[in-house]
Order: sequence, then C-alpha cells, then structure tokens
Amino acid sequence: MLTFHEISVRFDNRQVLDRVSFSLRPHRMTVLLGRNGSGKSTLLRCVNQELSYTGVITDGEKNLAFLSPKERARTVAILPQTMPVPHVTGWEQAAFGRNPYLDLTGRLREKDREAVRQALEDADARELEGRFVDTLSGGERQRINLAMILAQNTPIVLLDEPTAHMDQAHEAAFLRRLNQLKQRRKKTFLLILHDLTLAAAFADDLVVLDGGTIRFSGTKEECLRQQIIENVFSVRRYAVQENGKTRLFFSAAE
Repeated sequence: MLTFHEISVRFDNRQVLDRVSFSLRPHRMTVLLGRNGSGKSTLLRCVNQELSYTGVITDGEKNLAFLSPKERARTVAILPQTMPVPHVTGWEQAAFGRNPYLDLTGRLREKDREAVRQALEDADARELEGRFVDTLSGGERQRINLAMILAQNTPIVLLDEPTAHMDQAHEAAFLRRLNQLKQRRKKTFLLILHDLTLAAAFADDLVVLDGGTIRFSGTKEECLRQQIIENVFSVRRYAVQENGKTRLFFSAAE
C-alpha cells in the first residue's frame, strides 16, 4: 500500500514539506487536510514524480521513483486540481484512462472498452458520454474525469479537491459514490479536501498537514477526539442531530 517515507520538498528558501511520513490503509478513504500553502498538492505531485524530493514513496516494496510512467500509472491514478478541457466526448475523455494499457497502435481492445463502460457507470456519468467535455458544467466534468481515473483500474486513487466545482448536494453525492466504490471495487482513496465538514462526514482516516509537517495521521475518530481540526484551523465544532445521527459542522472561531 502507498507509503510516504520522510518526504521533504524545498522551493528556493522555503521548506514546503518537511519529513512527511504516513501510510494509506487499504480500502479506506483518507482525507488530507491543511491550510492553503501547507503542501497538500505538492505531496500529490511528488507521487507523480513531477517534483524533486528527498525520501521515498513506495507501494509495497516498489519505489515509485524507479517505475516507468506506464508502470506507475497502472499502480496509482491521480486526478489533479485542474485538468485541460478538450473538445472531446465524455466517452473519449474517459477512454484516456486506458492509455497505460494500450500497445503502440493505441487502439482500444474490447476489454478496454468494457473498462471504460464500467468506469462511466461507476462514476454515474453514462448520460454524459456522448456530450462534449467543454460543454459540461464543472461538476459534470468532474464525473467524467472520475470515470477517466477509474478506467485506469488502479488499486490506489488520489484526488486533489475533486468537489471544488460542485454545490453541496453534488459534493455529498460524489463522496458517497467514492465510499461505495471503496467497498465494491476495493479502491483505496486519498483525497485533498478544503471542506472540514465534508471531511468529518466521509473520511475514514485523516492526515493533517500544518506548515509542511504532519500534525496528525490516524483515524477520523481519534483526530476528532484530540480536537486537531479545531487547533490547526482555529475553528469551532458543532454537532447536530438528524434522523438519529450526529452531523458535525465547523465554523470560524470568534
């Protein structure tokens, strides 16, 4: 499973990440939290080998730095915060996820087409497959992008602010779908989220970055017990009872 060992990144004279270490637990949703500039997106770029870093990122015994791009893309799928918006159909966009498995001809085989069909179904995006991506809303594009990532058929999926362009109802629906996929498809998710309330509602595990270092890594329940979120983000927690369930909300402390 994906493990970060003492990851450090320095830009000019600024230490962006300082000896960051944690592991993802299989078939769980881990949410990475941190203030703006805390190094969250930088960490995902390290996984994709876009930046120079010290330390080691491994999947089991495999060092990701020693894998070819195609091998790495068969291990970890990454959806960055921003994506190009090409004039292609939703089907064509989702099919890009099969690139790590294609031969030199670049032709989709039947098993690739089946993988795309299943990914569109899993992302609740079948009705978007015939529409052009550049005509979709931000939330619809994210569903198609999720289908593209799922079509890679990797055990580990990393998503950087995947709900940023969605309203509250679609945010919750999107995260519920990820939780279903976690169980049904045996996926392991690492998400960067900015919404603390969503993180408290949907995460299994939380990793909190503070000034480029790990402030907390563990279960959501333990994080809440230690009041890490309140201390790092200077917020207050509120609990509301709805239909016999407790929902947590966070707002700026006065």
